[in-house]
Amino acid sequence: MSTYNILLTCILIIFVFLLLSMLSFKSIIDNYFKRVNKNYIITPLIVISVILIIVSFLSPYYFTKKEIGDTLVFNASTGWTGDTLGGIMNPFIALAGAVLTFIAFYIQKIANDDIKNQFKIQQFESQFYEMLHLHRENLNEMTIEGYVFEYNNNDKSKEAKKDSKEEKITSGKKVFVTMLKEFESIHLICTKVFMFRFNLLQSPQKEQVDFLLKQFIFDHSYYVFFNGINLYKKNIERYEQKDITGFLNLVLNDFIKELESKRRKHLELGIKEFHLYYNTGSALSNSFKAKSLWLSFNYKPFSGHQSILAHYYRHLFQTVKFVAKQNENLITYESKRDYLRVLRSMMSNQEQILLLYNWYGGFGSNWEEKASNNRKNKKGNYFFTDYRMIHNIPPDLLINEINLREIFNDNYRSFLYEKDRKGEDTLFELIDDIYNKEE
Repeated sequence: MSTYNILLTCILIIFVFLLLSMLSFKSIIDNYFKRVNKNYIITPLIVISVILIIVSFLSPYYFTKKEIGDTLVFNASTGWTGDTLGGIMNPFIALAGAVLTFIAFYIQKIANDDIKNQFKIQQFESQFYEMLHLHRENLNEMTIEGYVFEYNNNDKSKEAKKDSKEEKITSGKKVFVTMLKEFESIHLICTKVFMFRFNLLQSPQKEQVDFLLKQFIFDHSYYVFFNGINLYKKNIERYEQKDITGFLNLVLNDFIKELESKRRKHLELGIKEFHLYYNTGSALSNSFKAKSLWLSFNYKPFSGHQSILAHYYRHLFQTVKFVAKQNENLITYESKRDYLRVLRSMMSNQEQILLLYNWYGGFGSNWEEKASNNRKNKKGNYFFTDYRMIHNIPPDLLINEINLREIFNDNYRSFLYEKDRKGEDTLFELIDDIYNKEE
């Protein structure tokens, strides 16, 4: 067989093999390349069709054992002109036609898939914006019934005017502003009571408690804030039994008495300010610090906000989860972030701070996975890190004991970021050194 015919045979075998391979492994190849370009298969098939047509014109030389460029001979052994050309060229042209027909059907399939995906996206957006509407309604319907007093000389550190108490309703976004103030006041009361007892401890109990003290203060403060003092009193025994240090057995009753004392003065006498309430350091040195207690809200303190916050957080969580768990072949990560930016733009700074406190206090643990082993294996949810749901928190509004750099330490710094935005896609808007440690 001549060199030309050997070359033609090799080319034919190679392209037939490529065609069969692409058809056999189409599903695997399609899944791999789908994110890059779902039309990747069309161009190779067109090339194969063109090559088959070219081969069809060269095939008479091959099958009549003539060199390319020689004059074809049509006789009884090769078939006359029509039989020779038709019989030899038709299979290749038919094969090229079959490939082109497949391309036509494939393009139609792509168009149908685009229509289906567009319909799914419309369904997703319709449900998402309906959830946003419900979120806005939930926020607008938040109300806390309370009271307001009149004061002599506007001095809220003394008893209010007799018989000046009037009804007062706090509603909408103002609810979160006042609730944050209430939590800060509870935290200050808890800090004072706990630290007083802590300073009386002796070794080795003091060393045991020291490691847990900061979290003790925050957890008990948030429990009172969320569930109220009445439910907190019912759970004292459970807390004391779980505490291996024995410290809570010494301090919880004092904490409750202090809360009830301040609530009674606020509710009955209208006293909202307690100057120099908690002092630290020495008065003779620069380390002295004095903090006043401000109960600057117009409702019965320390009654809990479970009735409005539980529903609010459940719906907010389901909205974020609905977006985050969408198939990325339909809604890309960057698109998810855009949708959640719309939701986050509806949240005030106080809402984001209280959401952080809700998670840090153990109530909203599903917002962000805490366990190191689960984080390494990417188990659980990552709505604070991957999806930046508390991205706009201003550090200056946080209580001093909450340090975002300490909370979101190295265990939390392997988060996702938007394509081509790693350098600027930080975890927090106002803290640019909490970075993604993965290079």
